[in-house]
Amino acid sequence: MAKKSKAKQEELEKYYKEQVPVMLIKDNAKYKDDVTVTVNGVNYQIQRGVQVMVPRCVALAIERSHRQELAAQEYMDSLKG
Repeated sequence: MAKKSKAKQEELEKYYKEQVPVMLIKDNAKYKDDVTVTVNGVNYQIQRGVQVMVPRCVALAIERSHRQELAAQEYMDSLKG
């Protein structure tokens, strides 16, 4: 049983460390600076407007952050109405 658990853990670690492409939007106003993402105490600085390869855990953190921004904006819009 412990061997299955260890194998599953190693499989998950491999999945989250796999390199995936990410490209963050860039404009000359709000979205112009690089983005710093910290996952498990490791910092990643991501350049906007350029496709870069990052570990999947970093890409997932960026995606979660974006979804949270959208939800916050939706909530703020609901308060105005």
